[in-house]
Amino acid sequence: MKKLIAAASLCVASFSVQAAIVVPEYDVNAGKQIAETVCAACHGVDGVSVVPAQPNLGGQNVKYLYKQLVNFKAGYRKNGIMQSQVANLSQQDLANVAGYYASQAPWGVGFGNPATNQEATKLFLGGDKSRGIIGCAGCHGPDAAGNTWAAFPRLGGQHSQYIATQLKLFRAAGREDDIDSDDQKRANDAAKEGEKGMMQTVASKLSDRDIRILADYVSAVH
Repeated sequence: MKKLIAAASLCVASFSVQAAIVVPEYDVNAGKQIAETVCAACHGVDGVSVVPAQPNLGGQNVKYLYKQLVNFKAGYRKNGIMQSQVANLSQQDLANVAGYYASQAPWGVGFGNPATNQEATKLFLGGDKSRGIIGCAGCHGPDAAGNTWAAFPRLGGQHSQYIATQLKLFRAAGREDDIDSDDQKRANDAAKEGEKGMMQTVASKLSDRDIRILADYVSAVH
């Protein structure tokens, strides 16, 4: 419990340096129209993706969704496909899409790995003090449901492939790996460019095995 409290305190401190995320009043029906024409091929009309590399969005926290879309449009989060998809959308469009997907039923549950479940549970809930890793549950909750107020995303049931990819992108940014392409790093957890956010800091200490077992674990959490 002490580890969870400490981790939560660090997360709140990290979030407090960022400007509060305020989602404009949104129109779910307008968001659905955009989702059907722009987003559905990758994320599904109802926010359930059939492609493991693409995230499920249905029932995700609206602040998180809106922030990611704004970051893609501003180029703060790099991904060629997403940046091209939102290029012609207004801020209001982004809010509408975020609101629509957030209003959908949460996605289902994936499949974990029984062989690594105990090890992954310990890492997710309590971290690893010997390596300076805080538990994921401090920010994302013991049930991986996220934190709506702080715009921390729901992870439970998400595709393990997508989770693993994002952790590696955060790790590359946190370790300042010498990678030519910016879209091979993810640094939009920080308050501004040039700083390191919580996810970069945590992911920089994770091994490939850590990432694999955590991704499998959260995919099965519900």
